[in-house]
Amino acid sequence: MSLIRLFFQLLFLRVGPEDMPAGTRPVYTALGFYLVVGLLLDQVVASEAGFGAGLVLLGTDAAVLALYSAGLAMAWGHRPRIPQMLTALYGATAMLGLVAWPLVAMQPTGGEAVDVDSAVGLWSMLMIALFAWNLVVLGQIYRRTLGLNAAIGMLIALGYFILSSLVYMALATQMLPGETGLPS
Repeated sequence: MSLIRLFFQLLFLRVGPEDMPAGTRPVYTALGFYLVVGLLLDQVVASEAGFGAGLVLLGTDAAVLALYSAGLAMAWGHRPRIPQMLTALYGATAMLGLVAWPLVAMQPTGGEAVDVDSAVGLWSMLMIALFAWNLVVLGQIYRRTLGLNAAIGMLIALGYFILSSLVYMALATQMLPGETGLPS
């Protein structure tokens, strides 16, 4: 079965990390897919910092995901599962990024809509739903890799999102224009 098809099936919880091919080549393939989708998303939001800063932020997030996840796998005594887990995490995250792509492109602004409040409200609800789906998918990967229950897997996924956000904000304040470091 193709790797892209496996990544797609991860989104619907039909396969798990144990179904990913073993070895480092699939990890690098999934990482490349993750980086390409991340750069496409970065272009949609038209980051003022440019391609280089976007690549640094994306690469840092990929490293945070790998270190956080590998550390957990080692702590739970599942070191041999790390390559398949990383393949699943990068692949699922990239696929969810493709799902998010049109949503990110449709982000409402004040000048586009007559009824800005309802447009922003709908967009926000869709983004929250996408985040929840992301949480479930990554939680399932952690659950199946570490042999935990679903709630703990989702908490671990939430821990990754929090850590990733903190690291992103710390870097973004240094790299991106504006008082807060966020794109203006």
